[in-house]
Amino acid sequence: MYDIDIVQLRACWLVPKGVRAFERHAHDTYEFHYVVGGSGSFELRGQWQPIRAGDFFYTRPRTEHRAVVPSDGDYLLQYVAFLALDPVLDAELAGDLAARLPEGTPHRAGDRLHGFFAQLSRLSESGDPCQSRAAAFKFAALLYELMAGSPTSHHAHPAVERALDFMRSRLGEAFSLDDLARQLALEKSYFIRLFKKHVGISPMSYAMNLKMSVAADLLCTTREPLALVAGQVGFADEYHFAKRFKQWSGVAPGTYRKRG
Repeated sequence: MYDIDIVQLRACWLVPKGVRAFERHAHDTYEFHYVVGGSGSFELRGQWQPIRAGDFFYTRPRTEHRAVVPSDGDYLLQYVAFLALDPVLDAELAGDLAARLPEGTPHRAGDRLHGFFAQLSRLSESGDPCQSRAAAFKFAALLYELMAGSPTSHHAHPAVERALDFMRSRLGEAFSLDDLARQLALEKSYFIRLFKKHVGISPMSYAMNLKMSVAADLLCTTREPLALVAGQVGFADEYHFAKRFKQWSGVAPGTYRKRG
């Protein structure tokens, strides 16, 4: 049966010379993308497609592709999920995808899946086989809903969606739980309970994971100084950033960059 690998949050940022791109690459699995912020272009077999927040698209195994942030944009932030399908047991799903969701064609899913992917990411990274399998089944259900029309069962609470939008649009800013609750005009303890119910973790834990995931990608895909990476995710002090990054990843930023 199908198996979903880690659902990652990836960032691609514009660099001073004007264009930032991921290298062309391919995987042995299906690679699904859900854009949660920014805009850019996606290349598949020499054909380019514009992509923006709310777009959902995928590539088949062993198909080379890449994403690019053009000079008129500034970043591209997306969830990336890797789905392995058994050629026999999952032939029906593979066939349905080919027939109903063309490879490389962006489908407008809108903002309503941000909370869903945040929860999916938590499940897939848990290390618990049952939760990982739950993530795979949830994702397969989403695919069939998309193939049948527009999904209707993945809306988070409106306040949670606004909180997620606030977090992703302010990656380069420092903000507190009080700032979030005030922005949403909600009592703080109620907001925490509401967010944990829909996403599975506390709001500030999610916000920090968002910032650290983006920082990790910047460390691996750019040679920018640590202070600049820290600033990109809202840390004025690179030493404070390095401490929080080590708590999140288990290693110092410089070590993480060398491994990447």
